[in-house]
Amino acid sequence: MKKRLALLLVGIFVLLALSLYACDKPIPKVDYTLDNDFSVNIEDGEDALVFSPIGAPPTVGLLFYVGTIIDASNYEYLGKALAKQGYLAVFPKVMFAFYQYDDYEPTYDRFKGVRFFLGGHSQGGGAAIRRAQENPDATEGLILLAPLCYKYNGSVFNGGGGTGDIDFYNVAELALPSLILHAAGDRVLSSSQKSAVFECVNAEYCEKHVISPGAHMSFSTADNDTTLKMFKNDGDGISEQEKQAQRETTVELVLAFMKRSTK
Repeated sequence: MKKRLALLLVGIFVLLALSLYACDKPIPKVDYTLDNDFSVNIEDGEDALVFSPIGAPPTVGLLFYVGTIIDASNYEYLGKALAKQGYLAVFPKVMFAFYQYDDYEPTYDRFKGVRFFLGGHSQGGGAAIRRAQENPDATEGLILLAPLCYKYNGSVFNGGGGTGDIDFYNVAELALPSLILHAAGDRVLSSSQKSAVFECVNAEYCEKHVISPGAHMSFSTADNDTTLKMFKNDGDGISEQEKQAQRETTVELVLAFMKRSTK
């Protein structure tokens, strides 16, 4: 009986010691100066698709608004690549960012310890600029893929008729790092739409690239032939290998920009 009691006391002591050690052990942090290779957790929630690194809590992330009628899953290539490097990547499931824009962004409250870059594709880029304009202190930088940065008469501007004011979302007065990627073969945006974004950001802090060959829709994987017919046959004449190369280049440029811009 005494022997069992002694063994029990020893076991309790060991457990207490281990628990104290665990409490004192610092929480690992991601070193963003390194080339990381984390395993990735994917959370397909009702409101957002979230990619996060496994093993250390991220302190920097990308909040990314998707293009018109493009499902968040079509940006999985970007979310996985970021999470492997230790970044959090959040893609709200809002496929009409201009129409469904809400001043309240739940991502900030959910991930309070994360500093966010804001990004978007096509009309999602306009939402990202607007979010940065409204939340400059909470924004690390902008990552804009073929962005459409304004709306016309309450709808996405397509160069057609109609009346009404053009609403520009603008962070040109802010010292905010911006990465703007365009596709050389973009058939969706007009030349004026492509150039308008440069009036909305601070030229001194802006990095821009044109990916060639490249298509507007191929910044996502929603670039099958049926979808492309809805968007002026965007991507016509560009091979599947070239579309994939465009996304690989996008990942490389985005990661390099985030690494340089992380404070």
